[in-house]
Amino acid sequence: MRNVRRGAGGLTLSLMALVFLDVYGLIPMDFIRTLVYVQFLPSVMAYLTGGTGLITGFVFVLILTVLAGRVYCSFLCPLGSMMDAAVFFRKKRYAYAKPSEWFRYPVLVLTILVFISGSVVLVDLLDPYSVFGRIMTVCLRPVVILMNNGAARVLELAGFYALSPRSFLRMSWAVCALTWIWLFLVVLLAVKRGRLYCNTLCPVGSFLGLIARFQVFRLNITESSCNGCGLCARNCKSQCVDLSTKTIDSSRCVMCFNCFTLCPAGSVGFSMCGVNTPDARRVGLRPPQEGGRNPALRNAVSHVPDLCSSKPEADDSRRKTLRMLGLFILGFPGTLKAQVMRPLVYARNRIPVRKKHPVTPPGSLSIGHFTSACTACYLCVTRCPGKVLEPGFTVYGKAGVLMPHLSNRQGFCNFECTVCGEVCPTFAIRSLSKEDKKRVQVGRVHFIRENCIVITQKTECGACSEHCPTKAVNMAVENGLRVPVVNPDLCVGCGACEYACPSLPHKSIYVDGNPEHRKAVKPKTEKISEPSATEDFPF
Repeated sequence: MRNVRRGAGGLTLSLMALVFLDVYGLIPMDFIRTLVYVQFLPSVMAYLTGGTGLITGFVFVLILTVLAGRVYCSFLCPLGSMMDAAVFFRKKRYAYAKPSEWFRYPVLVLTILVFISGSVVLVDLLDPYSVFGRIMTVCLRPVVILMNNGAARVLELAGFYALSPRSFLRMSWAVCALTWIWLFLVVLLAVKRGRLYCNTLCPVGSFLGLIARFQVFRLNITESSCNGCGLCARNCKSQCVDLSTKTIDSSRCVMCFNCFTLCPAGSVGFSMCGVNTPDARRVGLRPPQEGGRNPALRNAVSHVPDLCSSKPEADDSRRKTLRMLGLFILGFPGTLKAQVMRPLVYARNRIPVRKKHPVTPPGSLSIGHFTSACTACYLCVTRCPGKVLEPGFTVYGKAGVLMPHLSNRQGFCNFECTVCGEVCPTFAIRSLSKEDKKRVQVGRVHFIRENCIVITQKTECGACSEHCPTKAVNMAVENGLRVPVVNPDLCVGCGACEYACPSLPHKSIYVDGNPEHRKAVKPKTEKISEPSATEDFPF
């Protein structure tokens, strides 16, 4: 049973990590929706926001908890599996600890009260699925991108172009700092006290622990056959095995099956509804084993040959690397001069951009709906092909801590892309068809004439108009130069104009978010004249 738990937990951890670390976007959407189906809090949020498809996931977890306890915490929770991986490095054994009822249930009640009041800030901070998603996105995804780009560079020097470099995700230092602090806290608690986070801070663990008190099949200790060796208590990550009373606290037990598997007398087994008598026929009871653990396991590690002793054969890769380094050194002064001189071209742009509202993703309906349902798991951020979704710290105020928003510093919202709505597990972003998405107005365009390089530098540009998919930005001739003219009614708020604008340090055109999403006016299509049959080249 312990090996089954390890296999299921390792599979959950690997697949969920792959979803967040997939820098190429190769994992299908249906597969992602299947993985997040059984994540408890996202499924509850989807049910409360009126979504469909994922709402039965939390019902499945509740039924499983009533039958067999907190199986979710060890088999299906990615953060719990990550804690188990951290526990592997612990050398010291565990000991029984009294439950922290004075702390975990007040945290659960406070989380529910704050949620009822209209804020999901505690859900964002404590939900195990969302915490895991942020750790993968903020802490580990940059490492994967760095390794990918390094491998791509090495292969490029060797003449292979199988890999392509990927850009890093931009985010505020506060988001990075808080995520790294939370990762340190989770790992520290796991190494020091096992599953202490699950039984104190995690609202899902505390809620499922209340239900597990009434589970049908639970682990119990048969006093008549127990020899008091204490092996079960020393290996219990939840520290819930009390040898003085020969009991297991089902509200804290995460069903890791360490006690069930390691008991040399076979005294730990399943009983129905907590019946624990010497003559009870218990489900899954193993026969007593002589000697406990197999001593041969200590000598299972065989001699590992030294695979690093041989030196690689000489090839042209070193010469190519030195050649590229020499070209870089020779070209560095010109590159440095270009980078130093570049800001001087746009030094007259002095009016800062002041946005009144952040821009929420298409399908999020409004800022209020988005901040009341988003758990900041960053799944939409990792899957966004346009790199326009950016994690924010307090962009939405105190009610929307850590939630993502549309930022055009690194990209813009693709006109026909609907990925964020397809992967959102809480339905904070509703799924839209491509035709509906083209009409949703998440923000409106604004133009600062004094910042435009056509005005300040007397030069041609037109980048904003060329990138606008709805022609909300056109060019009008003024003093022999084409100057942008905006029509906010046609704008959908994709931010392509803002992203393409070369004005520095302040943009001359930008998108301000709509508190409630509107419907953009459909652009008029130009009537194409029919070609004349008498012309030789009717183009």
